[in-house]
Amino acid sequence: MDACLKRFGVVQSEPLGEKFDPNVHEAIFTLPESEYENNHIGAVMQSGWKIGDRCLRAAKVGIVKKAPK
Repeated sequence: MDACLKRFGVVQSEPLGEKFDPNVHEAIFTLPESEYENNHIGAVMQSGWKIGDRCLRAAKVGIVKKAPK
């Protein structure tokens, strides 16, 4: 199935560690501590799908929000 979708330009998006972008990511929860920086994706609950540069389904993710010191 993945090979068939890839032939038409549909690819799965695994955004772990990327900077949060509300156009292609859907924030579900926040993480208080993680190895990633603030406003980056620390967990992926459901991967997203793209066709070219267009978002077909936003990835459902957890965002890193560290407490100020």
